Amino acid sequence: MKRLVVAPHADDETYGCGGLMAKYPDEMEVLVLAEASAIRWVEFTDALNLFSITEKQQRCLNLPDGEVGANMPRLVELLDSTFAALQPTEVYLPFPGLHQDHIAAYEAGMRACRRSMSPNHWFAPNVFVYDVPAYDLELQNWPLRWSQFEVLSEADVTVKAHAVGCYKSELTQGAPHPGSPDEVVMQARVIGSSCGVRYAEKYAPVRVIRG
Repeated sequence: MKRLVVAPHADDETYGCGGLMAKYPDEMEVLVLAEASAIRWVEFTDALNLFSITEKQQRCLNLPDGEVGANMPRLVELLDSTFAALQPTEVYLPFPGLHQDHIAAYEAGMRACRRSMSPNHWFAPNVFVYDVPAYDLELQNWPLRWSQFEVLSEADVTVKAHAVGCYKSELTQGAPHPGSPDEVVMQARVIGSSCGVRYAEKYAPVRVIRG
């Protein structure tokens, strides 16, 4: 099993798939699309170290922040080549919410996950969308439903909360924030209670092929 998280920015992987990364660190690959500042990249590295995700499992395309989708054919081409190199069993894309880079990452990711006649194209059998609380919207206008839940242990949630805490430059001091460590724990508890477990993360399946 190889699970690839496509993150528009360094931090989206932790907010959206931190529980999954805590649970399956050896199976994870993380691809960041936008160039990160020096401070943000240190925070990213610290967060992934907490998940025991090594440098070999990390990649960054260094595209302009805020303009990830400025050249959509090129973005799809870069994702195509990354998917072909890594050959992931599962691909995780961000929900196309309020941020233009998230929309671009989702749309380009979906195109890169297409069925193709090219012999070099990698067809990922399983594709999921993950939630980034700071940028999400209701799914009623999209053909997506939060219908798959990853059960997390208390240890998984604790690691995720600590990893979120690494992104100090992103947290608003003295104000509630949907991506704060405390909120992350509360969200995992609320999602878990909706499906009868203590903690969970939610995902929207796009394609699931089981052999």
